[in-house]
Amino acid sequence: MSQKVTDAESMSPTDLTKLTFEVLIALVGVVGNVTVVLIVSRFGKKRQPGDVYLQHLATADLGILLLAFPILAITKHYASDWSLGEFTCRYLYPIPETFYGASVWLIAVIAIERYRKVMIGKPVTSTGNKALLRRARVFAASVWMASFLIFSLPLYFLVSYDEPTRSCNLVWPSWDDNNVLETIFTGTLTFLSYILPLIVVCSTYLAISRALNPSNEVFKVEKRHDEMTEERRRRITLAKIESIRVYHNKRAKKILTPLVVVFAVTMLPHSILRLTTVMCEEISTQDYYQNLLYIISLFVLLNSSAKPIIYSVVSREFRRGMIHLRIKRFQSSNSYNLAERVRSHR
Repeated sequence: MSQKVTDAESMSPTDLTKLTFEVLIALVGVVGNVTVVLIVSRFGKKRQPGDVYLQHLATADLGILLLAFPILAITKHYASDWSLGEFTCRYLYPIPETFYGASVWLIAVIAIERYRKVMIGKPVTSTGNKALLRRARVFAASVWMASFLIFSLPLYFLVSYDEPTRSCNLVWPSWDDNNVLETIFTGTLTFLSYILPLIVVCSTYLAISRALNPSNEVFKVEKRHDEMTEERRRRITLAKIESIRVYHNKRAKKILTPLVVVFAVTMLPHSILRLTTVMCEEISTQDYYQNLLYIISLFVLLNSSAKPIIYSVVSREFRRGMIHLRIKRFQSSNSYNLAERVRSHR
């Protein structure tokens, strides 16, 4: 997204307060997503395909917070003076779109994985789990590759750095007087980065909800049956299988619900502004544009920073992982202090 911002020699107290607030949100997100990566990496043999996607999702959000946010913050304040140099403009400026695309589509893949696990509803052997983990790694790598090819690669043919004015902008072909190419590209980008993944996530969520209700009803009916011994045992066995499905259904919905809501709410303004800027270029010259841009960038930061908080609230396994990680750090710290004391007494 290109920004047209009036350059200033120094930041006003209001701008400094806004930037400080953004930095605090980004720091919370960085700590949270690093924690997610560390926790998932310690799962070892207990790792599931969903854990692989969560780790890649945290990596994508870290890319947004550590690369996209600093570039956006600098360009908002120094739009008429690209102080990052030509190399950053030509080769790093398009990269954040890869992180955006990967973050969005990994949420969709997680939703599909949850639905697949709900539909199977049976334990997976260690051999089968290894195959699923290999498949998850291939899918995650495919998401990263597709995100780069679709969202970032076209920008390399459009980004331009002007040395005299030290400006970095997307330059569209001069023969496209009516901005048809820009409109098509922006519309396609919005569809693939927001509308389509939101459709996939919401449809998967509704499918899980539909699967949850029949499972609950079957479980309740099986508990009420009290017939002949063999028939009753068979029904109890079926009820136990269904109870496992009910558990996975509830767990999937518990995690998916806040993820869907946060993604839909925080990324909607960003998608709307993309389309609005193309159809109505005058909006970037309005007085309220800077405040609008700030709110949208804040929402994008919240989208990347809120996921670890969601995991810690709704996932018992994640909370256990955090406790285990703290214990490990405490033990390592004690071992280091003990070694230091031993060396000091020699």
